Parts: sequence; C-alpha cells; structure tokens
Amino acid sequence: ATPAASVAAPPDPSPRTSRLYTVTPDGRIVLRETPPPPTGGMAAVAAALARVGLQAYVAAFDAEGFDDIQFLGSMDAAERAEVAEAAEMKPGHAAKFVKHGFERP
Repeated sequence: ATPAASVAAPPDPSPRTSRLYTVTPDGRIVLRETPPPPTGGMAAVAAALARVGLQAYVAAFDAEGFDDIQFLGSMDAAERAEVAEAAEMKPGHAAKFVKHGFERP
C-alpha cells in the first residue's frame, strides 16, 4: 500500500483586507469610505499631479523617469521648470507647476 499523500488546503482566495474593503474577524465585509492614498512610486506622482489638475502629464513624468514624489517635492522653482520642459508641459501648465509645484494654488 502506498502512503496517502498529504493534501494542503488551497490558500484563501479572498484577502482579509484590500484598498476598498476589510473583512472583520467574524467574516463581515466592511467597505472603506475612500481608498488609502498611494504610498509611493508613480502612483504617488500621479495622485499629486491629479490634485493640482495636471493629470494629463502622468505618462510624460513616467516616461522621463520622474517617479519619486519625495524628490519632486524637494525641487525648487528652477528645477521644476526643467521638469516641466522635459514633460513638454503647455506654457500655462508649466507656469502653474513651476510656481506652485504640487500645492493647490
């Protein structure tokens, strides 16, 4: 006789929490009011651009390698002007980004 193979149970397909909901210990699903903010990378840059109405430039920032929100946030106006030029921003959008960065005017 061959020994019985040990069969592990498949992993639980539903996560205990997600960006949109959490599962309580008693199994209830509780929707979150709003998803948590992005924690970094291109998602954080995209969110910051969207906050100031410049979401049209997300792909350009990504293509040019501007994917670090802390680095971008530490730039002065002259450095932001270089980013705006590299991202080929329209003049009005560039002026807004150079003057205000990721802060709402």
